[in-house]
Amino acid sequence: MTHLPPSQQLTFSKHRIEGLTDAIFAVAMTLLVIELKIPETAHITSQAALIDAIGHLGPKIVAWSISFFVLAQFWYGNHRLFYFVKHVDGKFLFYSLAYLGLVSLMPFSSALVGEYQIIFFSQIFYAINLAAIALLAILQSRYVYKHAAVGGTPGMPAAVYHGARFRNFGLVFLALLSIVLGNYVPGTGNIVFALMAILSPISRRREARELAKLSAASTPATFI
Repeated sequence: MTHLPPSQQLTFSKHRIEGLTDAIFAVAMTLLVIELKIPETAHITSQAALIDAIGHLGPKIVAWSISFFVLAQFWYGNHRLFYFVKHVDGKFLFYSLAYLGLVSLMPFSSALVGEYQIIFFSQIFYAINLAAIALLAILQSRYVYKHAAVGGTPGMPAAVYHGARFRNFGLVFLALLSIVLGNYVPGTGNIVFALMAILSPISRRREARELAKLSAASTPATFI
């Protein structure tokens, strides 16, 4: 088999993949809210009954809010990643499509854990879905960092890669922790994902410190 040099290998449009990514995230984040509805069989005849019916949506509201927040974090991380992507080869395309497939599963996972929060398997399914997305995000960022044919030159700074890896491995840890907590106290596992609000700022500060340690002759990449 003849191996072509990177400049002659089949590549795919970066912007087409970015467009597909934005579309799938938009659909997934919108579909999360579909489960927030009062059952049609409910007989609402007073304000108190309506408030009570909304109160019963509590677990679904928690699942929706956490899922939306985490997907927003994933979207932002993917947006930053693509700043450093110059070319898309077949392997990176595979990682991206697998990543998006798992993102598209999130509305189902969120609905499952919202509806059956006291059944342990729903927590396991939800946590595995989030952990799998995080692991694919790590593979994506590592591939861009390690392969100049995809990331170009000078490529992704080590500090940015380390920050992305810290955040995503942190989410994998939180997913495992949610399974442990959900096993002992059914229906409470998702609480641990609120720690993402702390994990992300910590990783940003670590990333900023690494970038600050670069030599004065080195100009850090500017990204959004």
